[in-house]
Amino acid sequence: MIPTSSSRTDLPPDDAALHWYLRLVRRHLGRGPYLDVDGAGGLLLAGLARLGPVSGLAGSDADADAMRAGAPGCPVHRRIDELPGAVAAVTAVEVLDRLPDDALAGDTGPGGWFRVLEPGGHALVVAADAEGRGRELAGARWVPPRVPRGHVRIREILTGAGFEVVREGSDGLTRPPYGGVPALLDPRLTATRAQRSSGRLSMAVGSGERAVFVLRKPG
Repeated sequence: MIPTSSSRTDLPPDDAALHWYLRLVRRHLGRGPYLDVDGAGGLLLAGLARLGPVSGLAGSDADADAMRAGAPGCPVHRRIDELPGAVAAVTAVEVLDRLPDDALAGDTGPGGWFRVLEPGGHALVVAADAEGRGRELAGARWVPPRVPRGHVRIREILTGAGFEVVREGSDGLTRPPYGGVPALLDPRLTATRAQRSSGRLSMAVGSGERAVFVLRKPG
């Protein structure tokens, strides 16, 4: 049974996660133009601005203000039709964690990502895995997102929106400690550190905290 007694606060990614996401973008998504969807705090948006042209898309006025504050000078829009045109790459980190099923076809959901991508464009999608190893190890300490989904369900949503899956895997065990073992002494975290150091997506589906997908819009 998925715990529901508490809810996760929407926080920007930590520095190590942010650095890894940007390396995945460089490896799999090309040079943009990028669209970052509803990125908490605007930190990923600011990082993408160092790689190429970028815009943000927010689900609310408050989210838009937060993204602008975290990424000064980057344009942030509230609707897809405000964008000047299609983009080559989309990033959506922990966006699905906040979206109910009835919002999936909207501008900030997979339906919107698919519409705004040019044919052959790519997307990086990261979402909490409610059936992953991280949740299993955390037990009652696991804090669910607003809308818990497992990797299989997340994949169904993405392919149902029209995307092809290029790569899929896990972020690894990124929220220690697990079972009271200090992070620096826990051998289970070695593979996670190696993946982040390599800048690749190499960990198996279900082996960590979040499901990670590299997607392509058919050209």
